[in-house]
Amino acid sequence: MAVEKNRKVENVNVKQRNIVLVGIKIDESGKEILKWTLEEIAQYGDCVLVVHVCSTFHSALKSKSWLDRYLELYSELCSTKKIELIGEVLKGNSVQGVLVKEAKRYNAMSIIVGVKHQRKLSLKLAKGCAKELPPTTEVLAIHSGNIVFRRSNHYQLPLAQKMSSRTSSELSDGFSDKDTELKSEESTRKISGRSLSLPSVEVIDQKPGWPLLRTTTLATPMVHNQTRKISVVNWVMSLPERFPNHPNMTTQRSFCDKQLKDILKEINKWFSYDVLKTATSDFSSENLIGKGGCNEVYKGVLEDGKAVAVKILKPSVKEAVKDFVHEVSIISSLSHQHISPLIGVCVRCNDLISVYNLSSRGSLEETLQGKHVLRWEERFKIAIGLGEALDYLHNQCSNPVIHRDVKSSNVLLSDEFEPQLSDFGLSMWGSKSCRYTIQRDVVGTFGYLAPEYFMYGKVSDKVDVYAFGVVLLELMSGRTPISTDSPRGQESLVMWAKPMIEKGNAKDLLDPNISETFDEDQFHKMVLAARYCLTRAATHRPNIKEILRLLSGEDDVEKWVKKVEEDEDCFDDEVYPNSNTELHFSLAMLDVEDNDSVSVSSLERSNNSIFSSSSSSQELQS
Repeated sequence: MAVEKNRKVENVNVKQRNIVLVGIKIDESGKEILKWTLEEIAQYGDCVLVVHVCSTFHSALKSKSWLDRYLELYSELCSTKKIELIGEVLKGNSVQGVLVKEAKRYNAMSIIVGVKHQRKLSLKLAKGCAKELPPTTEVLAIHSGNIVFRRSNHYQLPLAQKMSSRTSSELSDGFSDKDTELKSEESTRKISGRSLSLPSVEVIDQKPGWPLLRTTTLATPMVHNQTRKISVVNWVMSLPERFPNHPNMTTQRSFCDKQLKDILKEINKWFSYDVLKTATSDFSSENLIGKGGCNEVYKGVLEDGKAVAVKILKPSVKEAVKDFVHEVSIISSLSHQHISPLIGVCVRCNDLISVYNLSSRGSLEETLQGKHVLRWEERFKIAIGLGEALDYLHNQCSNPVIHRDVKSSNVLLSDEFEPQLSDFGLSMWGSKSCRYTIQRDVVGTFGYLAPEYFMYGKVSDKVDVYAFGVVLLELMSGRTPISTDSPRGQESLVMWAKPMIEKGNAKDLLDPNISETFDEDQFHKMVLAARYCLTRAATHRPNIKEILRLLSGEDDVEKWVKKVEEDEDCFDDEVYPNSNTELHFSLAMLDVEDNDSVSVSSLERSNNSIFSSSSSSQELQS
């Protein structure tokens, strides 16, 4: 760390690392921004360059010792993630100019700044940096742990909340002793769609978009004409590696092997390849029960007679090894009767193998669509068990977990119809400090995606609650989330069911295959729970603990009925600006009838494991 004329940054080999530049002011807000960056943005092996800008040489010298103490607070965290943390105190009259200069100098992957006031959000600094920096540099503005502006380095994500296009006369950047003025006029550009191949420069007014279809027409032109001439696959494969100094995955695999051993060394969950080869009869085609783009799932029997599902991941795509380690690190930390446990792993050459219990009755989806008719008491039992699994993930784990792929095909059933939530390929650690985070890749399964996630990439535990509501509708009706065989306007289970519930005709939802007498009180509770889980606005959607209390009878149903009536007219301009529920579905079904090659991010990531003895390889899963 040094002042402008005596820098030591050159002594660190930052050119072989991804650089994340953070502009801070030396106060509590600066600590918050730096901590957030290290926890949420910086990845293993990155270099985080912390820059504080002063107007005079004297104040720069004074600030140096303060910055030293700041960085010492995060030494342990940086050591764990192998992050190189560097500080610079620089003299300059323009915060924006200094940050842009440093970002260009080190070819920064991301630049992060802060916003001081919530009521008068001033984005001049962030937008000014975005204008001067190339589209390969991500620009973020943070306020109270939330992203309020983001210009992505690959494609544009909308703002965390709708911003006004009016220019604020006052800039509160929170980084310098002087206010910074943006001399050039602001120009806003509105978009109606977003694509994985669009390096957009700036977005002020967000509108709903559909990121999952390959045939989506973009209202905003490409920045470079050459972008039009390359396919999405070629574009993705041309992206730089996370570890650019390693042309192959050898070092990354070595690191991941070590991390896997660190995770599993105390619980002894390693399998030899020969044991799994024998258990699956040399991975014979007769034992193949599921197949995806990059993985295959085989049923097998271990020497002790235990039936298992063996999932083999072929790391043919970038980040596959890292994703495998991430999934294993999460699921190996979980222990709950309604969560399918990881039995063990095996790492061999180009194969990444995970082993799970084999479900005797298959998945909930297969059971609902199969010949066996679930009795009402079994359906209600499954609803309670799945709710308890989500409550464990969201509220009882030391680190909250968001599953992100809750659906009936990922709910496995035992002989006694005890449910177990499976497939944590898309799961992620939740945040205790942030209400939500924004993800670059929208992954999941059609019919289960929460509106705020589907439209804007906002992720919180509420996305699992929404998906749980869809599963409740499946349990009551026996229908699939999306059915192209249904009459027009009724393809979506949610769109089909909501009018019945709102008009008081909930019994019309009931699966006609249920012939026996059922508990009407339980049915009423499940209808009410589903209705609340499917609340459009995430801020008004209850958490899973509240839903579970309703289902289990701990809460008074009348209280919830009254709450529904009070929220009847709740409008969610955060998720649906100038829109309604029908727009959400119309976007979801856009071009589906005319195009059979629907692309979902999670399909391409191939996190579509099927851990049951009767899984169908024809199922589209995420």
